[in-house]
Amino acid sequence: MLNIIASSAKELNPDFVQTPRHRNEDNVKWVERNLKKLAAEDGARGMSYLVLMGGTQKSYFHTRVAQGHLRNDMSPSHWSHVVLLQGSGPTKKGAIWEIALEPAEGFGYPPSDNAVEEAHLSNYASKNMFPNIAVLRVPVKLSEMKKTILQFKKQRVDLDCVELLLLWLGYVWGVGRADNPLFDGYGLPSAAFIEALCSANGYDLTPGLESRASCPEAIWQAARWWHEFQRDQQGAAPLRGMWHTEHYLGK
Repeated sequence: MLNIIASSAKELNPDFVQTPRHRNEDNVKWVERNLKKLAAEDGARGMSYLVLMGGTQKSYFHTRVAQGHLRNDMSPSHWSHVVLLQGSGPTKKGAIWEIALEPAEGFGYPPSDNAVEEAHLSNYASKNMFPNIAVLRVPVKLSEMKKTILQFKKQRVDLDCVELLLLWLGYVWGVGRADNPLFDGYGLPSAAFIEALCSANGYDLTPGLESRASCPEAIWQAARWWHEFQRDQQGAAPLRGMWHTEHYLGK
């Protein structure tokens, strides 16, 4: 088991709710529908939004299994990837920042930008390939996130996401004796990247886990269980959003 602290909250976050996918609704349409609701709320102007995804392909399957060590019942996580939206409202293609293990346009040369890539949410539109989906509002201004991303791309000394990318590719590809990187405190690059942005702006995205070991499962648990800590201890608005899951790997 990994060293993760349990929240003392007795009730699930009432502001993170299950919202089923409509018939014939793909992931982009589901996100846009729920993003409109979140962006219209008081205090939402200019905030940042994350999208969690759980995939069924081999690399996503392995990452979901790897994160099972953060769960009490050891069942695989629902989640395999997380991205940061480039806008705080719906956009035609949903431009995103991400560090993906299977980028749709290929890797390019990751060292140039600390593995950060710009892509589109439409790459994850398929509800068959990505049956699990969630959208979260983070109480950090998107304008501040953008400034931090510019610095993050140039400062691998703070968090080397190129190293994380190679470690996780070795694990999901079964290279040699590659172990689960989480055992050594190396988080999934997609989540560690976003965690670092939030931390630089004074927000602890996953209070129950060391930030460099961040992963989509830790963000999911923070959204569900750490709302009281975020409100009472951090003095910040809790994570707020919607989720839908239909693919389970555990019992």
